[in-house]
Amino acid sequence: MTVPTTYDLVTRAAAGGLTLSASRLDTVPLLQANLAVPLPIGTRADTAALEVLTACWTGHPACARLEQWGGIVTVHRTRKWLLFSVLATSDLLPLLADTLTEVVTTRYTPETVGAAVAKVAQLATLADAQPAIDSMREMWAQFYGHLPPEADPSPRAEEVREVTVDQISDVHRRFVVPRHAGLALVGAADPAQCLDHFETALAEWRGHDAGPLPGPRPIATPSPGIVSRHRPGRQQTQIRLVAAAQPRTGIADFAANQVAGAVLGGSFASRINTVLREQHGLAYRCKATTDFIDQDVFVIEADVTTSRVPEAMRHLHRLTEEFATTGPTQDELDAAVGFINGAYALNLGSQLGRVALLNACSTQNLPGSALVDIPAATARLTVEDVRRAAAHCHPSRLAGVVVGDAEHFPAQWF
Repeated sequence: MTVPTTYDLVTRAAAGGLTLSASRLDTVPLLQANLAVPLPIGTRADTAALEVLTACWTGHPACARLEQWGGIVTVHRTRKWLLFSVLATSDLLPLLADTLTEVVTTRYTPETVGAAVAKVAQLATLADAQPAIDSMREMWAQFYGHLPPEADPSPRAEEVREVTVDQISDVHRRFVVPRHAGLALVGAADPAQCLDHFETALAEWRGHDAGPLPGPRPIATPSPGIVSRHRPGRQQTQIRLVAAAQPRTGIADFAANQVAGAVLGGSFASRINTVLREQHGLAYRCKATTDFIDQDVFVIEADVTTSRVPEAMRHLHRLTEEFATTGPTQDELDAAVGFINGAYALNLGSQLGRVALLNACSTQNLPGSALVDIPAATARLTVEDVRRAAAHCHPSRLAGVVVGDAEHFPAQWF
């Protein structure tokens, strides 16, 4: 599949530091606007309040009005980003702009916040009962030496219940500001017209200017390790491993990390899936992917019957050591490049895919040109390029946890 070498993107800097980007795509008569707001989270109280704020936005009267016209509204927090999306037919452009404006300039009542607190607390209780949430928390805590509040996939229910309307107003004032935020518009509408409508509607959006965004959190331990976490009675164990990927000096490094993740565990034909899932039947769900939290990282996941965890860990040690030492074969490289570039081509050609890629540029510290630069860089990669990226998956670089009924597990793995 041929990846586009260019695409239409009009970008404009608005008052207050907001960056607006619009791209025309007439595949469907729709227009989608995605707002990404960075969150310099400092405390767990911030995280809990932001989760409640997103629930307040979901039930906002402006969102209900758009939905009555057939529109769709979604809002959620992803680590250090608040993501708000509105979608409707392109003839509703003014309504889309007004909806976003009313939400980011809203005022909160005790009734609205109380209803949101009850909803989020219930969801947090359900999240606490999920082994996947527990193991993810433990993995990031092992990686950083503590659990950063933004890395926790869910606040605790007791933290949510303490959130007040004053806290919601405070986090809105501090975090919901145009500076460093990005608005991506994709759909069947003239880009300049889209930018004009949204820039005019958002002209009065202001906020507390807290200065530059904080830098990446330091990783606490220079010597990574994989430890056991005992959860009595669990029949399935979650293996969660993470390693810092090669630092980015350019798009080529990002592309090499993506290809390395794809070869190691990004598809059913990848090494981890072939060995753990197909050859030995150790895990139905296992994967290795690239992720971004402060920096590019590799994350390896496998859910394994507790009695067979030592066997799975031996295979993971061998697979990561071999991959880090030799890198991919030429056939594996070719397959991964084709898969990744095919995904970019499909996403660039669809409205939802293109706007999601533009949001990913914001949340992963990439320029808008990355949507075509990454596939081009991927196509130029050599086996040696990817081997350098794969070296960061070596067992000696991995941190993580093995979370399950660990009574007979070693305290420390490889």
